[in-house]
Amino acid sequence: MSSRLDAPTVSPSGASSPRGAAHQSTATSRRLLPPARRSRVLDSDIIWGLGAYVALVVGIWSMHGGLTRFTEGVTGIATAITQLSGLGASAAGLVGLLFTARPAILERRYGLDRLFNWHRVLGEAMAVLVGVHVAAALVEWQVDGAWGAAIADLTGREPYMAGATIGALLIGIVTVTSLRSMRNRLSYETWYFLHLTAYLGFALSFGHQIVTGADLADDAIARWIWVGLHGAVAVALIWGRWGRVLRSVVRPLRVHSIEQVAPGIVTLRLTGRRLRSMRGSAGQFCFLRALTADGWWRSNPFSLSEAPGEDGLRFTIKDRGDASQLLASLPVGTKVAVDGPYGVCTPEIADGRKVLFVVGGVGIAPARAMLEVLPPSAEPVVLYRAHSAADLVHHDELVALAERRNGRVLTLVGPSASLAVRDPFSAHTLRQAVPDVAERVAVLCGPDRLLSAARTGLRRAGVDSGDMHFEHSWW
Repeated sequence: MSSRLDAPTVSPSGASSPRGAAHQSTATSRRLLPPARRSRVLDSDIIWGLGAYVALVVGIWSMHGGLTRFTEGVTGIATAITQLSGLGASAAGLVGLLFTARPAILERRYGLDRLFNWHRVLGEAMAVLVGVHVAAALVEWQVDGAWGAAIADLTGREPYMAGATIGALLIGIVTVTSLRSMRNRLSYETWYFLHLTAYLGFALSFGHQIVTGADLADDAIARWIWVGLHGAVAVALIWGRWGRVLRSVVRPLRVHSIEQVAPGIVTLRLTGRRLRSMRGSAGQFCFLRALTADGWWRSNPFSLSEAPGEDGLRFTIKDRGDASQLLASLPVGTKVAVDGPYGVCTPEIADGRKVLFVVGGVGIAPARAMLEVLPPSAEPVVLYRAHSAADLVHHDELVALAERRNGRVLTLVGPSASLAVRDPFSAHTLRQAVPDVAERVAVLCGPDRLLSAARTGLRRAGVDSGDMHFEHSWW
């Protein structure tokens, strides 16, 4: 059944209409794709791996006199800091690049959103270490205050330093444009292509590490270990990141149908032979790239709004700019490269417990897909926030799916100032609408403001942070 969340009375959790009692089976007439594989990686595995990596970096530095140089005065201290910050910047960059390779063993454990956010944090750390490296190198290199000569040497007169200088500048530009205040002023495509220059910056900086770096130039074992690490990450990027893009382009799906479901919102269905070899679960998302003259270079993420099946992948797309407009206007039969699916917010997170969805706008897509495969024991409750009745996308589908699983849909429609409740996501309101809210697994899908308000209210209503699942914003 569907009710208003801000109505005076709300049906108890788990209640269903008479029609819902006749639909206890979760089976669907559609043949679904095999589910995404689970990862066996444990947090302890990551901790041990990172610990060994840090020990390797610090060990290389200390074996070449890093610690003893702290007793050699200002120049010695500057030399030690130069060496350690240089190794640390490169080490942080390598791990950050590894995350962008989207290794399945990590993505299936932590989610692509977390990998991207960890990549951002490591990128910022690398930029700070590069700044420390440059400043310490100038102090080390100058003699009797000859700063001009030191700058000239370190920016071009010394072998490989011109490339290192350009690399450092590129990394600085990428870091500045990745700050939230700057990102919000750029289109996704502009930011993305600027971000790609970090690869070039990293590559330009590699030569001076091997040829002039005190830790690597005179130690063949350390040098080949470092070269091997860079080579391994390069292979991971080529195979995992760009290899996936190439495979998606070589084996695309095609537009089967496009249907307008609300003003400015369409559903896009893609079909093709590649589906036979794909795996995927409800709740995941894919990067779509229209293989047209004006779309081949754009790749944007969209959530599945239907459990992925052999009959196709369905996406619900809202007009938010050039990329979504392009996809919404594609002719039937157009080739679309599909990279994915990705994401760990799938029905498995319920683990036999009841489920609460808090959704807004086209964030309803993953919730609708997950409803399709949840068991009746989940008794799903959907809290659906929309600015107008016309924005209630897939409402009838949601109600039908929820009723078949002993659940219900509660809607909250209208501008915030016109709502009957001041804070629809307060702990009091949530407990009234869903009395057993503290016992449920919560899945949050929607804009950042909704996620923030819902998380605050759910925590105060007794929901553990570990029982709240959502995709972290990385853009």
